[in-house]
Amino acid sequence: MPPVNPEPRSICLLRLSALGDATHVVPLVRTLRRAWPQVPITWILGKGEAKLLEGLEDVELVAFDKSAGWAGVQALRRSLGGRRFDVLLQMQLALRANLLSTFIRADRRIGYDRARSKEGHSLVINERIAAGGHHVLDAFGKFCEPLGLRQDRVEWNLPVPEAARAWAAMQLPGDQPTLLVSPCS
Repeated sequence: MPPVNPEPRSICLLRLSALGDATHVVPLVRTLRRAWPQVPITWILGKGEAKLLEGLEDVELVAFDKSAGWAGVQALRRSLGGRRFDVLLQMQLALRANLLSTFIRADRRIGYDRARSKEGHSLVINERIAAGGHHVLDAFGKFCEPLGLRQDRVEWNLPVPEAARAWAAMQLPGDQPTLLVSPCS
């Protein structure tokens, strides 16, 4: 008998915005990557979020330009090139994201629990995460559970380009206290 949750051949995440929420998806990506280092992961997200996460290793980031309207939808369809995914993690409840998800071909379409579903979300998914999770980070972590995984730790390790590191080194005095603001807090 085959395993209940075999390793998927491909995973697509749909979470378009916002910057803070995008950073909170990264621990889920890290969990998926630890379990399945060779499974292709594609993440459809907004332009600003894609810029922030540029360099996230082993993840294909596909930026969706929300301001482009229908042309942006067509551009996304072209960039996906008719691909089919084993799993779509539909991680956004907004009507725009729910409509956009109809252009993503996937066998398993995992979305939010019934209590959180709104704006047509129930119409575009065929599986649900369990209810619960007080913080968005907890809810996002639940998206790996229908895949047979558990997010047992929160790991960000956001990519920081060398140019940003060099700029910071020039700006920050080496011998004085420095205030750091974390986008993941």
